Amino acid sequence: MDAFQAGAGIEGSELSWFIAGVGCSAILLVAGWILLSAYRGYVKGRVEGDIIATVSWRALLLILLFLWLFL
Repeated sequence: MDAFQAGAGIEGSELSWFIAGVGCSAILLVAGWILLSAYRGYVKGRVEGDIIATVSWRALLLILLFLWLFL
């Protein structure tokens, strides 16, 4: 681990928190995009309400799964 710290200039734990932060941010952006796309379809009348509920639950489960994996 000392060789990595000397070469990278940061500790391994700091890098792990950085990767976790980037991963959590990415999954939140993807889930937001999914929900926004579903909402736009609902507003235009192309998507029904029960599909919105399913998409919302799946996005929530996706967020929880990836937060559990990253943190």
